Amino acid sequence: MDFSKTRKSPILLQEISRKYALDPLRPIRGFVKLENNADKGLVTVIVENVKIFPAGEYCYKLLLAGIKKEQQVYHLLGSIVLSSGGRGEGIFRIRPADLNGHGSCLWEFDTMIVAAASVTNPRESLHPVLQGKFRIACPADPLPTAAPKDYSPFYQDFVLDRCITIARMQKQLTDIRPFYHDSTSAHWKKVLDWSDFPILSPGSETPVKIYGHFLWGWNDTHYFVAVPGRFLPAEQPDSGRSGFTFWQPILGMEKIQQDTSLPLQQRRDQTYGYWIASISRRTGKIEEYPYRAVTSGCPGTIL
Repeated sequence: MDFSKTRKSPILLQEISRKYALDPLRPIRGFVKLENNADKGLVTVIVENVKIFPAGEYCYKLLLAGIKKEQQVYHLLGSIVLSSGGRGEGIFRIRPADLNGHGSCLWEFDTMIVAAASVTNPRESLHPVLQGKFRIACPADPLPTAAPKDYSPFYQDFVLDRCITIARMQKQLTDIRPFYHDSTSAHWKKVLDWSDFPILSPGSETPVKIYGHFLWGWNDTHYFVAVPGRFLPAEQPDSGRSGFTFWQPILGMEKIQQDTSLPLQQRRDQTYGYWIASISRRTGKIEEYPYRAVTSGCPGTIL
């Protein structure tokens, strides 16, 4: 146990009865060292000049005593091991917040008692020999910390509102079939005005303005935003952090992409397509869409 952050409380034990002294002319002495934090504790007790019973009819116990709900309560820590010179020692590990497994706490007690206990007669009362007072403050319960306020719903609502705005003006937009095989199964419109772009994506502004448009699409569960570009890391908007992680080649580019006679990098340089982000129509969250697999033609690709 690491006691670098524990409280250390020395407790001097005072003699109650000399009846159990090994040498009746000398007092019985004792000392307890209590080390504890909120989770773990260690109690070390040392006694001197206690009587030894060769037949083992008595042993010595260390107890905690206190008042709980106006009643005297006790908790047995354990037995003290004696040596031939009347010296005894005991070391006991405790859980301060739950000494007995039933919620009894260390700070409910204020007295350490060393008592002689009959081994032969379990009905015989304990005989206090030493005792010492102590006080352990009850640790304050940590105040419940409120979860940090989440402002992301505002941005989700903003994205959703922008998509709905585009949906309301879709009759004014040009229909387009951008893909031969479309894993989104979406209906697509061509949008020319960058100011209508619904997602916060700094990396999308340049390609949209260079190519003069972006695509907006929808199916039963999602809206889609597609930004023109090749399947190259340098042309992926925001390196995918804004949601543009799926790519599909444009209609007519499938043959170039599948032409294995060309080096891979050359095919990527010559094949144009769109980077696509998907938006939940229910929540406005930009999320990964479960793109369906394409078994023929040219499938989309996730980078």
